[in-house]
Amino acid sequence: MILLQPHSSSPSWLVCWDGLHLPSFGTDSFTMPAIANAMGRFFLHIYKTLLNRHSFLGLLRHILINMTFILIWITTFKNAWRIDASIRPQIHVKDLEEADHTIFDITLTGLSIQCILSVLGYSWMYALTRRSKLAILAALPPFALNILHAATHTLCGPLDVFAWLSYGVIHFVSPFLAAFWLWLFASPGVVSIFAWCFGIQNCLGIITHLSMPTAAPWYGDQYGYPLPPGNYSMPGSAAGLVRVDAVLGTHIYANAFKASPLVFGAFPSLHGAFSCCCFLFIARYSRRGAYMLGFYVLWQWFSTMYLRHHWRIDLLGGLIYSAAVFSMFYRSLQRIDKAYTTGVSGGNGWQRLFHGTRLQFCFDRQPETSYEAVSLDDHGDGEYVRMSVDQALRTHREEDLESAWVEDMGGTWKTRDPTDSR
Repeated sequence: MILLQPHSSSPSWLVCWDGLHLPSFGTDSFTMPAIANAMGRFFLHIYKTLLNRHSFLGLLRHILINMTFILIWITTFKNAWRIDASIRPQIHVKDLEEADHTIFDITLTGLSIQCILSVLGYSWMYALTRRSKLAILAALPPFALNILHAATHTLCGPLDVFAWLSYGVIHFVSPFLAAFWLWLFASPGVVSIFAWCFGIQNCLGIITHLSMPTAAPWYGDQYGYPLPPGNYSMPGSAAGLVRVDAVLGTHIYANAFKASPLVFGAFPSLHGAFSCCCFLFIARYSRRGAYMLGFYVLWQWFSTMYLRHHWRIDLLGGLIYSAAVFSMFYRSLQRIDKAYTTGVSGGNGWQRLFHGTRLQFCFDRQPETSYEAVSLDDHGDGEYVRMSVDQALRTHREEDLESAWVEDMGGTWKTRDPTDSR
């Protein structure tokens, strides 16, 4: 009979990338040809890891396809000023402020609406994941927004800088950092889903901005009450960021917002949607990432309100847009995760980058064992019995894929077969 058993040999301790070993410490190891050869192999391995069995043109085509909606969003935003004002809809300068007070003020009506929104958030997360403890988190945003809003009324220099770091700096790099992290540690293919979700939510946001233009809180601060009617010739405003310009001794934000191609686009807040989209993806695969991105979402919400760029309802709208698009692609994420846990799609970026080294499974604790067939003489019937190694590996990888965050809180984002009838 034949069984599969682990090899007794263990991988070398030397760092190895696709046949590239670190040079030994002999006198001949640090000659220029040796160093050049080692560096050449190193960068070739990085290049092959990035390609991941694609050709260069194939990878470029793949990236452009995944970025379709992102490019549409950027192009539309940059050229929004070209749309003739005569065919653009009326600007709503009062509606958001009135709706914000109706929903979030501590009144019987406001509390009732907040409770309804919490129930809807809980129901959405439970329907998506079937995890009650995780669904509780989705019930908190209306109350969290109120708490954060209460902290925005005191202005000071340190808070100006604190808000600027999130709103004016991290906001622009967060999607790239999230995509890179997902490429490194999430299932292969998740970055593509992230790009589609990110692009679609932003396209939906800018469609809303163009079809229902709304004024931000700075509009009342700048033009006074009662609010004058808005028109498309009005320049944008940096609002609270002018204080940051004063600290930095520049006019960067004042000039940038004054020349904004889309002035009346308060609802939904794409700043809020950016952070929520990053959170939903990172939190699915990392406990620490969930904590960090959860803090970033709250930080971004506080900053947008503190700097007078968005109402609470705008941030809630950004969350809803992001959650809705994430839900559309949730089944696709399950299929991608299943392909990864069963070994069909290969390793993620980190595993490919450090293939054959002890760092390969540093984060997901995969066993570094291979299996060979050995004959068993105590069965003479010539039968072959094969251990269910694939099933064992699949079970182990599914367990490791579940983030410790979800295991601890009891809200597991369980990877299930979409065809499973259970």
